[in-house]
Amino acid sequence: MIKTLLKIILVAVVAIGAYYYFLDDAQETVEVEEVSYEEVLESGSLEVAEGDEEEVVENEDEEELAEVVEEEEEVEDAFVEVEPEEEVIDPESDLPSQFNLAVPFTPQAPHANWDLPYQEACEEASAYMVSLYYQGVASGLVDPDVADAALWELVTFQNDLFGDYLDTTAVQTAQFIDQFYNLSTDVVEDPTVDQIKAEIAAGRPVIVPAAGRELGNPNFSGAGPVYHMLVIKGYTETQFITNDPGTRNGEDYVYDIDVLMSAMGDWNDGDPANGASRVIFVWP
Repeated sequence: MIKTLLKIILVAVVAIGAYYYFLDDAQETVEVEEVSYEEVLESGSLEVAEGDEEEVVENEDEEELAEVVEEEEEVEDAFVEVEPEEEVIDPESDLPSQFNLAVPFTPQAPHANWDLPYQEACEEASAYMVSLYYQGVASGLVDPDVADAALWELVTFQNDLFGDYLDTTAVQTAQFIDQFYNLSTDVVEDPTVDQIKAEIAAGRPVIVPAAGRELGNPNFSGAGPVYHMLVIKGYTETQFITNDPGTRNGEDYVYDIDVLMSAMGDWNDGDPANGASRVIFVWP
């Protein structure tokens, strides 16, 4: 009787362990409705580019410009009259409490072949996903054959551009995105959480280089990649929603904000854990 009971307990322990070991979705999930690029455009939430603002001012006639100057002077006077103790409203407080962009997903190994170049294709996969979003491609898993061909195109392009495709820095990644996809990019140093959230809320995904082993993603093989790149596509109050190409379970994968901000780091000659905190802003 005792032996039978011990066998039952042993089988139960093994079964529970196997369940957690092979669990496909080893992550906390969030239910935040996705917003497509077209919906962002229709809502008018995209900010006007600086060049457009300048063009509008340049096209005003002298009378309208005089009115603008007069209004600006009135505003300046109003600010002078504000008492020092009066509360100043933080513009970032207007950000939605949560937001999630409909960015298509592909792992960096679309056919689960993690040989080269796929084990080093997180930069390419991240750039590819963002480009599809701006093309209006629906969210969800990209056809593996289509994604595979696209990643190979990027690898070939970088070999021609840089002489290699391995471990591209934030600046190099921005450069090949500019040239291959004809998208605009900006590498931002020491970004704040509010800056990243503001980009997402404006309809623009953010690409993040990181020390992969600092992310603690249980879906990574072994200790995980030394250097990694992923896409932030959404946020809640405490978490970033990502498309992480380093795992087939990376679609809508959530990281605690402090974890991802702490792991953020550029290539730094193979030491991203001590690399500069940088992100890549991308827009059409």
